[in-house]
Amino acid sequence: MKETYKTIDYKWLTKPTGDPFADAGGFAIEYLLEKSPEKDILELIEYITKIYVEKWDGKINAFFLNSKITQPAFDNKRKIEETLKYFESLINESEPYEIGYCRITGQKTKLFFAGRDNSIMTGSGTFINFHHFFQKGISLSKEALIRMYFIPFVCQQLEGKICLIQSSNEKLSKLFVKRTIDQNLKDIATGTSTRIAKSNFNKPANAIFDFVDYSLNYLNELKKEEDIMPSLTLYHFTNFGASPEIKIYQLPSQVFLFYRTCMQPKFKTDWQNFVRSHYFDNKKYRSAKYNPQAGTFELIKSKETETIDFEEYKQWSNRIYNKLISNKSIIPEILRWSRKHPFKFEIVSIYQQNIMSMKKETINKIKELAVFLVREENADKIKKRIRALDSIKNAAGLRRFILRDVIAENYNSGNKEAILTLEDYINYLFPDGSHWSEIRDLLLIAIYQEMHERNLISEELKVDFESEEIEEIEAEN
Repeated sequence: MKETYKTIDYKWLTKPTGDPFADAGGFAIEYLLEKSPEKDILELIEYITKIYVEKWDGKINAFFLNSKITQPAFDNKRKIEETLKYFESLINESEPYEIGYCRITGQKTKLFFAGRDNSIMTGSGTFINFHHFFQKGISLSKEALIRMYFIPFVCQQLEGKICLIQSSNEKLSKLFVKRTIDQNLKDIATGTSTRIAKSNFNKPANAIFDFVDYSLNYLNELKKEEDIMPSLTLYHFTNFGASPEIKIYQLPSQVFLFYRTCMQPKFKTDWQNFVRSHYFDNKKYRSAKYNPQAGTFELIKSKETETIDFEEYKQWSNRIYNKLISNKSIIPEILRWSRKHPFKFEIVSIYQQNIMSMKKETINKIKELAVFLVREENADKIKKRIRALDSIKNAAGLRRFILRDVIAENYNSGNKEAILTLEDYINYLFPDGSHWSEIRDLLLIAIYQEMHERNLISEELKVDFESEEIEEIEAEN
């Protein structure tokens, strides 16, 4: 960067601050200057201004309300001139200021007024009670305001609003910025740029996991010591009109690590089939069914079948993604899927330990019980036990099942070793704070997967399981 202006503290144009918007703007400045190191900061501002005005027709209202660029009374030339005039006044400090501490950088410096016309989600004017001491807006350093100006270039359109993804891992935050800027520059070069980059997805949860998929290749290239567990946050917002709004979607680091594990070669096929089966559309394709062999959804219309491929249905909502970012258990969905489809129980084990904080000993004991309950390979007996488990409505019922169908049966079979000790029963199956239905569902999943591994699930059983699955869904609704 050409450090032309002595009034600017250049390190605070790019240094991370902890503010997601300021950081994204700083990463944008850093990346754009890497591509054009001959530019000084005002030249870079001019470059980005011409894109906003000439390529995007000034359509950045969702970011900066009533700014020089969004002013309908100005023609393009005046929009550019007025914007550059404003930033020149910031840089040469002819704009009114006060001495204080910048809300973003924390540095004691000259502060300038920031409102909805030059910063994101800050409030101004009639929102004075939003700010300390009933100010008309917040006061920021010139460096912070310059950073804010670059935010539109690192955001994407998503579901009628704007999205920005940031990570606890700075390298992933920069990766999202780089990816978005590259898309914008590509659109500009091809003449297809009319506004900020558009996300490939319509749902925030889908967009988050798409970025996880994109980042996994990058993470695989990192050295082991750099390979920390990152969390992701998607800011979904608009600063437009009378109703500025922001929603925050978070992907915790434990979920990121779990998802990354599921995308390993030995788990990927099982996981993707399971996840893709849980896309849904409540409108046109409400009755569509997933075909795991083809990886498509199929909708039967009279005598014809319409096929929907991944590129189309990936725009639908996904129950698994929604639950993973909402801290809700996906075990009910895994149970329904397991009734008819193989699904590595190791995935369930990893999920329960890392996301649901279940003890490894509990998982191992459940797996051991499942092996015991299908040991005879008698489909009728197994089916009877499954129905008994499915009909359990409380903790007492599950305890009776364990005592009758496991402990008593093991004893009556003449086995010398106890299959379940008092320690196992108290500490692992029914410890304080556990929920009986979770143990029941995991035991059912383990039984189904044991049957899949031994090829014990016939087509007749699949039909029975399908009817049970429908009853479960209807009971939930």
